[in-house]
Amino acid sequence: MEHGAPTIQMKFTEEQNALRETVAKFAEEEMAPILEEMDEKEEFPQKTVQRMKELGFFGVPIPEEYGGLGMGKVGYCIMLEELSKFDASHPAILGAHTSLGMTPLHYYGTEEQKQKFLVPAAKGEKLMGFSLTEPHSGSDSGSLKTEAKAEGDYWILNGNKIYVTNGKEADQIVVMAANDLKLGSNGGISAFLVEKGMKGFRLGRCEKKMGLHGTSTAELIFENCAVPKENIIGGVGRGFYVAMTALDVGRVSLGAGSCGGIWGALNVSLNYANNRMQFDAPIVQYQAIQFKLADMAMHLHALRTMVYQAAAFQDGLGYDPTKWPRSDRLKKSRDSAVIKCLGSEWASKAVNDALQIHGGIGYIRGTPIERAYRDARISEIFEGTNEVQRMIIAGDLIGRGGFVP
Repeated sequence: MEHGAPTIQMKFTEEQNALRETVAKFAEEEMAPILEEMDEKEEFPQKTVQRMKELGFFGVPIPEEYGGLGMGKVGYCIMLEELSKFDASHPAILGAHTSLGMTPLHYYGTEEQKQKFLVPAAKGEKLMGFSLTEPHSGSDSGSLKTEAKAEGDYWILNGNKIYVTNGKEADQIVVMAANDLKLGSNGGISAFLVEKGMKGFRLGRCEKKMGLHGTSTAELIFENCAVPKENIIGGVGRGFYVAMTALDVGRVSLGAGSCGGIWGALNVSLNYANNRMQFDAPIVQYQAIQFKLADMAMHLHALRTMVYQAAAFQDGLGYDPTKWPRSDRLKKSRDSAVIKCLGSEWASKAVNDALQIHGGIGYIRGTPIERAYRDARISEIFEGTNEVQRMIIAGDLIGRGGFVP
């Protein structure tokens, strides 16, 4: 694909369709039956996560030479869309591992780092996480306080990270820390690969959450944690760019998850409305219900087009950020922000409308709709709040003097 050229990816290859069938079969036959118990017990789904590793799901977008399936962002979005039709926790585990954990290594890692860390992660032998947020910095990532000081052959990390998905189970975590607090995000943040068991690194509090009960959301504590210099990703002071590249990938994949969430809400609502009788007729015959279903269908159609176009565009850019034209960088970040923001809000609306269609039964604890309602809310917050996405979009408009396709 020529850089900057518009790309529409909606006709899938045989290989991509085969992946979709494999994921759909797993989701319906193996994942869906355990979701009610997983949600109630609030436990990490070890058995189904192990099956996803065996099926190759943990390395879908990574090239075969590094242990993955080589199916790029399009394949990755296909997988997340199918899983998200039934659940949000399993996609969140994969997203923290893949979009946020492996992307920094794949795009910015040295060959030695890729062989040591990326290959086992892509094969599912090592679970990854990503750590940026702190008690006093979230959307303002440039104000983080976790410090990294160079001492001999090591960087010494001190500070706390919070809300780390996979934080309890991860074997290796990409951690953003300030190499120079005075410089802020422009040269003052570096990305470090921290491994479980490193001296001075320990797990803190694991949060109880409204939704995503199958995931751990943990605090990480660094007390004079010695990280080898060869574990820095992308070079000293390049952490902000490493993080933003990973988030651009993650935001498009969140859009794919939102597609699955909308599909799930639409499917169960249509089925229920066809069978629920009120006033001697199935409620699907009433315009008030039809309009809710139509909104879901319109949003799903529009979002799928945006997601796969953006995923194909990112695949076309390749994996070397130094070769990306500035216009393509801007488009990638802008489009990712649009997809994350619209997708999460449309998915929340779809689940809300689905609950309304189901009436009282949709409000009962343990039903798929009630679980989906709790799970959906976080998508408007994590990987950059939707307020931040609107700031990115507005900044692009102002910086480029208007809308640039």
